[in-house]
Amino acid sequence: MDIRYRLYPYPVLAADMDDYIDSSFTFAIVSEKKIHEIKLSFRLNLKNDGLADLIQSGKAEYLIHIECPRTCYRHAIKTTDYDYDYCIPERKLNGRVSICAFIVAKQNLPAYYNHAFNTDYEGLSFSIDRGGILAIGGQYTFNVIKDMEDLARIPSIFTICKRAADSDNGMEIDMDGNKIAVTLSNDSFCRYKNLASELKYQPAFHSMLIMPALIYVFETLRREGVDNYNDKRWFIAISKTFSKYNVKLNAETLDNSPSYTFAQKILDMPVDRALNALAEWSDDESEDE
Repeated sequence: MDIRYRLYPYPVLAADMDDYIDSSFTFAIVSEKKIHEIKLSFRLNLKNDGLADLIQSGKAEYLIHIECPRTCYRHAIKTTDYDYDYCIPERKLNGRVSICAFIVAKQNLPAYYNHAFNTDYEGLSFSIDRGGILAIGGQYTFNVIKDMEDLARIPSIFTICKRAADSDNGMEIDMDGNKIAVTLSNDSFCRYKNLASELKYQPAFHSMLIMPALIYVFETLRREGVDNYNDKRWFIAISKTFSKYNVKLNAETLDNSPSYTFAQKILDMPVDRALNALAEWSDDESEDE
């Protein structure tokens, strides 16, 4: 969304308009790239007592509009806080991201008046509908450059193999080699081999096999420490992925968040991707009927 200043039938506070005196509304953003998500920290700066009173009394609110044209991602944040943090999954953004800030009416304002109106509006009040724009804080843009190398690298440090002696023990995980070995029963391994070449099944495999194995790996590292494994190729690959987001794979990091959180983020939310894939398969089957 690009701001296009237009004529309003009532005064609007904006940098390129002179409807108000001794007033301003701006915003600042700090963007931080985390593990497969972008954290946006907003600071909204309002200098106008009348608008601040409307927000405090629940009659108006800040509205932050986020849009990425390439991915068709759109989201509107409504808040009354001047400091606000918001995280967006990285897969939802690609290329140019545009962010605009507004103050909008939360309810109808039948007789809106502000003491900082320009003298041209002295003594006048205005009827503003719910959702009407009261102030425009400007626009901020940044670019998200996709790097799918990490997502491709992590599954490659796993090997799916067949158990030497068939049993009913289910899936087993071995971290002692340079690759993390996920061992399946004979029947399960045969089914996996028959389906593994189909790209459409990869999100499901990431969710069913790779993610549980990663959770087990992180729990083992948390319990036993990283020193016993830091020379393994799989450990080095995961560490490099963490380091791209300024995170160290060490005991302190592992203690700060649950293992399933790291596993989901490092695989770019595999459960969501698997469910989306299942929904697409279901839609395709419905169209074929």
